[in-house]
Amino acid sequence: MTKKTPPCCQLAALAIAIAPAAVADVSCTVAVKSSQPGIEISEDVLGLSFETSIMLPDKEGVRYFRPDNEKLITLFRTIGIKSLRIGGNSVDDPKIPIPTEGDVRSLFDFARKAGVKVMYSFRLQDGDPASAAGLAKLIYDNYPEILENFSIGNEPGYYKDYQVYTGKWKSIRDAVVAVVPSATFSGPDQNPEPELIKKMVQDLGTKDGRLAMITQHSYPFGCSYKNPSAAWKDPGNVNLLVPVDAADARQRMISPDAHDSYSEILGGMIEAIEGTKLTFRMTEVNSLWFSGLQGASDRHASALWGVDFLHWWASHGADGLNFHTGDRTGGSVNLPCRYAAFVSAADGYEVRPLSYGLKLFDLGGHGRSLPVTVSGKAAITAYATRLHNEAFVTVINRRSDAGDQSVSIKLDTPLAPGDASSIFLRANGDDLAAVSADMSLGGSAIGSDGNWKGDWTPINVTDCEAGAFTVSMPPTSAAVFRVIVR
Repeated sequence: MTKKTPPCCQLAALAIAIAPAAVADVSCTVAVKSSQPGIEISEDVLGLSFETSIMLPDKEGVRYFRPDNEKLITLFRTIGIKSLRIGGNSVDDPKIPIPTEGDVRSLFDFARKAGVKVMYSFRLQDGDPASAAGLAKLIYDNYPEILENFSIGNEPGYYKDYQVYTGKWKSIRDAVVAVVPSATFSGPDQNPEPELIKKMVQDLGTKDGRLAMITQHSYPFGCSYKNPSAAWKDPGNVNLLVPVDAADARQRMISPDAHDSYSEILGGMIEAIEGTKLTFRMTEVNSLWFSGLQGASDRHASALWGVDFLHWWASHGADGLNFHTGDRTGGSVNLPCRYAAFVSAADGYEVRPLSYGLKLFDLGGHGRSLPVTVSGKAAITAYATRLHNEAFVTVINRRSDAGDQSVSIKLDTPLAPGDASSIFLRANGDDLAAVSADMSLGGSAIGSDGNWKGDWTPINVTDCEAGAFTVSMPPTSAAVFRVIVR
């Protein structure tokens, strides 16, 4: 009796005959165990962080966050933003007014329409407990389902004494709890400082302490300038700032060496909350601090870094990440935001490369994380998740100095024709320095009106019984492969 070739293998043979170079020399293999789901990824994992100052009306009296800002609402929903953190240096800057009740209502009305939860920060340095209590009551009475938690202050290094810091923190907490008895808080909203978070968890991580989430900041590639103190000494002379080398920064952003610094921060957070019910979140992150580096934070490299950064932290149990953004960022030293996910434009918003990385994560970063093993010589990083009967495999080709890499993706389940599809993140010329105008996701750009029309492309399964297919990954590209699992 003649053994018949299964239909999917017939398709594989046809694919090989047509394009042998695409599958002949496999550079590496990405093996995924779809039957062993691990950490459940938070539904609110993907977030943005904005300065408190952006809540204030502009010179024309128009607020950035308002319920009729349809293009911004569409953009939030397109990218997949679920968490909105309000804080940054401006929350504690005495030169910047505390938002009014009208500002707060406009923010939360926007958040309701955009489908996001809000982490709202109160002023700590010279903060007014009565003012915080009044705004907290307004928020809780009108928007309880939208509020994630309250935060108090931002990067409180201005209080050198821990007892002074927590004394000020508790005074505002107590005022808020007096009018919102069920209020919970996150903190310290500080750069990584393991001893500080340990003390806060011990002193405040109880039912009475009300600290429910540990929050930290991270800018893994350092400062955007060689001489940041020049601007601190004289905020009016930001032209004295000397930027670091952008080409070097782009290479550092796509290097796996960055994972070592993530692990160090993670270790401190895990140790601090061990044995408690507290969660942890990175509430202010981006590539390089001091509003980002032109030529790196606003280029294609940031998209590749962003999707990797999100997957790394989500797969290690973080509640989520809020990427700091806005048209301008900072307090007294206020600069154009180079690391922005998007900035205001005449016809809506100019979507920067980082947003493409965030959207790619949104396409493949939900459900539960899956074990992934990468073997071979190619500079490939991979992550996988499972949501119901679909597995999503994210593959990032970090190489910028070599040709296409042939990658075999193998799952621990048989596949059938039509079970796999892909969506690619590309830059013209595979250039790490490409700007957003030269980028596409699923063959489409994200428009200034917030809309995106990218789509999935079917993939032929090359070995149905082994659950495998082979793909070609261009230099500096990333992709999500969606696979039906049974």
